[in-house]
Amino acid sequence: MRPLFAIPLLGLMLLAACATPQDRCLRDAAAPWRAALQERERIAKDLARGFTYETRFVRVTRFRWCSDGQGRMYPCWDDDMQPETRRIPVDAAALRARDAELARALPGLRRAAEADMAQCRLTYPETPVSDS
Repeated sequence: MRPLFAIPLLGLMLLAACATPQDRCLRDAAAPWRAALQERERIAKDLARGFTYETRFVRVTRFRWCSDGQGRMYPCWDDDMQPETRRIPVDAAALRARDAELARALPGLRRAAEADMAQCRLTYPETPVSDS
């Protein structure tokens, strides 16, 4: 990993570790409902575009310089995995059916999330922050 990417990643990990038990419980309680909303957004975008993206990794053989145990360099072939992203046409009927299924499930998921969140608030009540 590059050091420049490690610094923001470390900061995000520290922020995630600072979440209170109530915050973690609330986030977990609402996760299925949020996931369904995000899937509906993705479906709407795919239907509007008419295609979706698929990424797969392909093996690419490349020429490079290798070194032996004594530091001598020699030419060699090395296999590398490279991402390849391509457009895939969507099955509009299947996406519309899945969207309708999610639309029917959302009210129940929301009720379940609200009930779980209420339980989280009872289990982990907020404690006031003292100014001292």
